[in-house]
Amino acid sequence: MVEDYYKLLGIEYQADTKAIQKAFHNLAKKYHPDKNPDDQQAAERFKKISEAYMTLSDPAKKSRYDLKLRYGRYAHVVTNIQRNQQRRQSWNRYRSRQSSPVNQYFRRNQVTFSPQVRIMGGLSIAAILVVVAITTIFLTKYNAEYDFHRGLVNYQNKRYSSAFFNLKESINPLNPYLAAAHLLMAEITFSQHQDLTQTRKHIEKAYRAEPSDSINARLLFLEGKVDSFQGEHEKAYQRFYDATTLLPRFDSATYRMGEMDLFVFARFDRALMHFQTLSDHNPNNHEAVLAGAYCYQKLGQHEKAITQIDRFLGIRQDVGMAHYIKAVSAQALDLREISCANFMEAHRLRVPAALDSLNSYCGMALTR
Repeated sequence: MVEDYYKLLGIEYQADTKAIQKAFHNLAKKYHPDKNPDDQQAAERFKKISEAYMTLSDPAKKSRYDLKLRYGRYAHVVTNIQRNQQRRQSWNRYRSRQSSPVNQYFRRNQVTFSPQVRIMGGLSIAAILVVVAITTIFLTKYNAEYDFHRGLVNYQNKRYSSAFFNLKESINPLNPYLAAAHLLMAEITFSQHQDLTQTRKHIEKAYRAEPSDSINARLLFLEGKVDSFQGEHEKAYQRFYDATTLLPRFDSATYRMGEMDLFVFARFDRALMHFQTLSDHNPNNHEAVLAGAYCYQKLGQHEKAITQIDRFLGIRQDVGMAHYIKAVSAQALDLREISCANFMEAHRLRVPAALDSLNSYCGMALTR
């Protein structure tokens, strides 16, 4: 038996598109998975009302569904008896119209229109069609923009399921934010599901939407993260570099390059250059300051490493790794007192490696 989508949405069978949309949004707010995270019945309910909305909001799908709901199957398998009944009803309606006094009057008194009236009538119809077309385009564009901005707000508030739904609704050639919508959908797909195939599909669609330089830079950055996730480090590094070429102050891409130079390629001088660039852009970028100190240490420049760490510790004292880096550089310079004090602080802040140094270098008999 065919499920009744009208009863499911709680609307009349003659409901227009606006009423269908309103009913769906009201039910979606009530049964959305974000509002009922542990309710399987609510999730199934949301799935069904979404299916009902996708069917009834599409004129072609709605027409086929109405026939299916009425006859129990699609139009091309309607029985011969039903066809004959429809033909009889059509013939009766035709006969009643032909026998009406109005039709008899017009048959007796043929009305003709002058060429000028016909031209004016044609122009009026054309003007109406143009107004309807412009109004349709405007409303389509407005709805797409509205859905995009709702999706952006949900994305910024980390409501990723709702954001993805809104962004999907905004996908329309008339949407001026089409590239940005595909970018955000790609980021959600990658960060929340690690679905690399869908992520790359949305990236390709974003490129086809002719994005701006800033969107292009973010697309390159996301491609770099995907490549890095797959272990393609050289390709990922080039993507990050291309992103900073388009957007020179793209600090996230710069930090990624520094991180890869430091931990993947062991190019400590290049890593240091990236972290210094970040510090120049933002002196309060604590992670860049700490990473720069570690680069100095790996380069054997322990005095500079300690100076950099002291700069970091002047801002934050609660990072155990900062104390550990300072302790290692102080040990290399044979500054035993400074080294042991910082090993102890790193141990207090739960840096595992600090315990071995306290026992071996500082001569403390501590246990884990």
